[in-house]
Amino acid sequence: PGSPWRGPSFTRGQVSKVARGRPGARTAVLQSSAAVHRGCSGGALVEASTGELLGMVTTNVKQQDGSVMPHVNFSLPANLLMPLRRLLEENGSLDLLKNEWEESSADAEEQALWRLEPEPLELPSRMAARKQQALDRMRQLTEEAEKAATDETPPEAPSTA
Repeated sequence: PGSPWRGPSFTRGQVSKVARGRPGARTAVLQSSAAVHRGCSGGALVEASTGELLGMVTTNVKQQDGSVMPHVNFSLPANLLMPLRRLLEENGSLDLLKNEWEESSADAEEQALWRLEPEPLELPSRMAARKQQALDRMRQLTEEAEKAATDETPPEAPSTA
């Protein structure tokens, strides 16, 4: 396995989603539609008009049978690569890199994004609403039947002693 191409390859696409672990937090995942085939992970995700590095492609989406969906992929944002960039630019030490990675490690929300856990949907359940309506109607009918039964009961005859 690996890239079938020799040398660099380029594809076009769009950044389709910017995900954060929680509102106001740093960018944790970029989703793009650029065609990234097996063996091309680790490539740069670049803004075509400016050449700005946006991220590093890390994974494609795979179907249940294992086949790759090349137009759905995820990238590590460039801001999370800064410790590595500083190491390379400043000829830093591996100990410094290790410390910086630990300081910028992913929180629980970011880890959930990378596990590709679905976001919880807080949608009202129509089934739950229908069930509640049925229960309310059954309660109403029971009360009406009990009231009708007490209204139809003849009064007891006075006892003679």
